[in-house]
Amino acid sequence: MTAPIVTPEWTWQGPYAGAFGAGTLEHFKIHAPGAPAFTDTKKNVGSATLGGFAGYNFQSGKIVYGVEGELGYRFKKSSFTGVTGPGTLNVSTGLFGSLKGRVGMDMGNYLPYLTAGVTAAKLKTFWPGGSAERDATVVGGIVGAGVDVALTHNVFLRGEYDFSFFGKKTLSYCPGNCLLEHTVQTHDFRVAVGMKF
Repeated sequence: MTAPIVTPEWTWQGPYAGAFGAGTLEHFKIHAPGAPAFTDTKKNVGSATLGGFAGYNFQSGKIVYGVEGELGYRFKKSSFTGVTGPGTLNVSTGLFGSLKGRVGMDMGNYLPYLTAGVTAAKLKTFWPGGSAERDATVVGGIVGAGVDVALTHNVFLRGEYDFSFFGKKTLSYCPGNCLLEHTVQTHDFRVAVGMKF
């Protein structure tokens, strides 16, 4: 008689990494200090996003928790018209990164989870009329929810929603009072594929 084959017990614990694609909705608000609120420029912008992530899961019973880092790029560059002061302003966020904590529930091949952490993005603006380019790093928070679905003991698929909110950033476009306050929020709807090591 041959001994029965022992298969390893399934667990989400361990390191993992992967790549994601997303549809992003960015909300921009541009305010000139001292100007009334109705003069604010507001715009929603859709963007394609690509990136990668890596993290580590710990598991205690059915509870899975860990930390994850990510780096990505949003490709859309938008032109804003009617901006108080410069009139026209080109704005994008481009490169971004996040560090998040995760907690979820082991449901066999499914891992629904919540996530929260800190995020930063590269805000790039350009005033064509004044040939002034101003770049800044904006920092904020990120919260989200998603589900990992195990396809094999090593490969999983992911669906995730993330909301990022960045702190207000004031940039100067010329000597004197050419100041504009930028506020950015993003909604990411992501799909990903990852590998658990």
